[in-house]
Amino acid sequence: MPTLGSQLVPAKMMELRRLLAQLDADDVGALDESLGEWMRRPLGREALASVVLPVAGSTYVCMLNFEPAGLMLIERGNIAARIRLLAVVSDLRRRGLARTMLESAEVMARRAGLRWVWMAVPSDNLPATRCALACGYRRYRPQFMRRQLGHALPVRAERARVEPLAGREADAQLRYWVSVAANQGDAWCSDLVQADLLPWNTAPLNDGQLYLLISPPDEVGIAHLRGEPAHCVVTLWLDQALWNTPREMQVLKAVLDSVADASSTLDVDLGSGGHLRASAPAYKALGFKPMLRERVIMAKQVG
Repeated sequence: MPTLGSQLVPAKMMELRRLLAQLDADDVGALDESLGEWMRRPLGREALASVVLPVAGSTYVCMLNFEPAGLMLIERGNIAARIRLLAVVSDLRRRGLARTMLESAEVMARRAGLRWVWMAVPSDNLPATRCALACGYRRYRPQFMRRQLGHALPVRAERARVEPLAGREADAQLRYWVSVAANQGDAWCSDLVQADLLPWNTAPLNDGQLYLLISPPDEVGIAHLRGEPAHCVVTLWLDQALWNTPREMQVLKAVLDSVADASSTLDVDLGSGGHLRASAPAYKALGFKPMLRERVIMAKQVG
């Protein structure tokens, strides 16, 4: 239910400037760091108001008793609306204005024929997290597993092996296994993952190496390996048949064997929430601990 006396309207230049003068870089960059960076530049607020926000999506101002109180930026995707900016001026917080803007975003997304609304919330931003959860949003892949030990993983690769992937073959395999992971382990948002969250899943792949995972006689998934000798990160997209089985640890060891030295810190990021829930006990038995991502995608189906 909207806050009494509040109204969401398309932003005008004067209102934008007035609101940005009352917000700081952390407020503006909470959901999208690139927007907050503009606030730290000379004349950055003016650039945001006149150039950046008008071309980045649809910008709205939340009015409270005819005074500008909040700011929201929505970017349209394939089947979803992404909220890139959601901020309320400091002296008007805790009045339900953020929730009012979220509810309005859902209505606008539905009217535009979109099925989802999502945003990337810093995991340490507890007010934003509580607000999203209270509005019916769910977390997508909020955790990964971390192991900090000075010796190699006590597992043998057995017959598991890896084959490097590159070019079009890498792109095709990646799209295929991301869709498999979404359908097997995140069925609640599988269409969103494949249509709008693919860039979010694949952004770290700009560096490192992508591998096809083979547990004879089957191709069972792909892995992405990146990082430095002291801190290695492996992302696994695996067929459900391997979850929480010795074969999962064998293919992971085959990936790690492609690196000359064992890392003192090893992060394993599993390709779906279902995979994490199923395999977490096996990873914990090897000394891994669940870790919360710095930013967590919160998503809600609205159509």
